[in-house]
Amino acid sequence: MIVKPSVSFLTSDSDALLITDTGSILTAMTGNPAYPTPTPELAVVQAALDAFSAAVADAASGGVTLTAIKNDKRAALVALLRELASYVQVACKGDLTVLLSSAFPIQKPQRFPIGVLPPPTGLTVALGSRTGELDASALPVPGAAIYNWRVTTAAQPTTVVQSAQTTAASNTFGGLTPGVVYNIQANVVGSAGPSDWSDPVPQMAV
Repeated sequence: MIVKPSVSFLTSDSDALLITDTGSILTAMTGNPAYPTPTPELAVVQAALDAFSAAVADAASGGVTLTAIKNDKRAALVALLRELASYVQVACKGDLTVLLSSAFPIQKPQRFPIGVLPPPTGLTVALGSRTGELDASALPVPGAAIYNWRVTTAAQPTTVVQSAQTTAASNTFGGLTPGVVYNIQANVVGSAGPSDWSDPVPQMAV
């Protein structure tokens, strides 16, 4: 499936709900390492939100002019949020977990034709941030609902020492023995079942 943020709330939200939803997005994306360089900058979106909120309060007393100002401020905020949604779509790299961390709603998944999916490609394994950790990632596979992972040792390639399931094309394995060379593989599960396993990628834990 294709992972994309939804922007339908920009037209369906009431003024009050749009203020709430925008605030949630700004809170979720502030300091979020998955989104290091938001476009537009979050401060710009915050300023537009503040201006819209003030215009909503002013328009509560009625009047054609104040309502028109409020509508203009909403349009400006919506335009910025559409641009921010485009940034999130690129930055999340098809990772549903990363997309959800932005607080943007997701589009209804686009399903692909039934068929056995290919195994993941571009599998890389790197040292983790802690002793005995390895970080594995692969290129996202369109149509994949689940990624299966397995870890074996170079000395015993048929014995699985760790396994995991994720919805993202990445996983961290911990508790590995420093100095041991491990092989990591992945496959994916789609509507027609599991794919073949990828080629193993070796990496020594430290």
